[in-house]
Amino acid sequence: MRVIIVQTAFLGDVILTLPLCAAVRKQFPHSQIIMVTTPAASDMLRGLGIIDDVIAFDKRNAHKGIRQQHQLAGSLSSGEPTTVLVPHKSLRTALFVRSLQADRVVTYDDAITRWFASDVVPYPQHMHDAQRHLELLRPLIEQGEDLPSIESLLPIPLSDTSGADLPWDASSSAPRIVLAPATVWPTKQWPVDRMRQLAGALVHEAMQVCVIGDSSVVGLLADVEGVQDLCGRTTLSQAAAVIATADCVVANDSAPVHLASLQNVGVAAIFGPTVPEFGFSPLGARARVVQRVDLACRPCSAHGGSECPLGTHACMTGIDVETVRKTVQSILAHDVNRHAKSNETII
Repeated sequence: MRVIIVQTAFLGDVILTLPLCAAVRKQFPHSQIIMVTTPAASDMLRGLGIIDDVIAFDKRNAHKGIRQQHQLAGSLSSGEPTTVLVPHKSLRTALFVRSLQADRVVTYDDAITRWFASDVVPYPQHMHDAQRHLELLRPLIEQGEDLPSIESLLPIPLSDTSGADLPWDASSSAPRIVLAPATVWPTKQWPVDRMRQLAGALVHEAMQVCVIGDSSVVGLLADVEGVQDLCGRTTLSQAAAVIATADCVVANDSAPVHLASLQNVGVAAIFGPTVPEFGFSPLGARARVVQRVDLACRPCSAHGGSECPLGTHACMTGIDVETVRKTVQSILAHDVNRHAKSNETII
């Protein structure tokens, strides 16, 4: 059996689809697993043991038109039984999946693809997004059989760290902290001056600190003494390797949170306009959420936005440096203090 998984949403969404890939590999070890995803994500996913082939669906350029999408779908045709799992709900994805003419198509009951899917499952709003995706396997397993838990599928190695160029002093036992200040949506970004202050405080406490991110954050922390600045200088796979070897990651509600979670790395996730209840909180016992729970205006968006609707951005400006610093300390203390609370909300 061939299993094609189509996920062309944001990078964080693609990363949270990887437990589904791992579950397919676990449940159907002899199946061929093909991932159709964005060009940005495809390079990182190639070479992962849980995926046999990665197809880049360039929906904004090379495959923008219907004809090009049909051609891409045709290149995936074969005489083998094929099942398509569709966690993404967009119209473009639905049209592409229909062109695949697969034997079985499994999707959610609120997705456009449901109109021609062979199997439709209820969308479990209350679950973590990674667990939601596992529900797509339910029509493929025996009735009464349990789906694998997320915990049983982790960690998922996202890169080869053995030959990676890492920023750490290997001779030092000092904690390794990764800061990830970037985000697609401006309202989801903790103020950069706070991240700079946090970096300085952590260096002052003799921790090893590096900052990762894309071109949008190049140079933002470059002049903070003692911080290794990797912004704009790493591929996604290289960034994943840096995260995999860290003790803690501090990030906004964005892809680095999930890169850390799937690799069982401690993470302090800063939430502002969005809330963990949407299903995108960090996973694991060494995960913490930092957020304001006293604001009636939260959440104001499903994804974040360009500007705060009220013009205050209180959900982010109301989170101070000391709170996040103590959160990092809590994560670092977890390994030696088993009484530390996991997934606690910190105001």
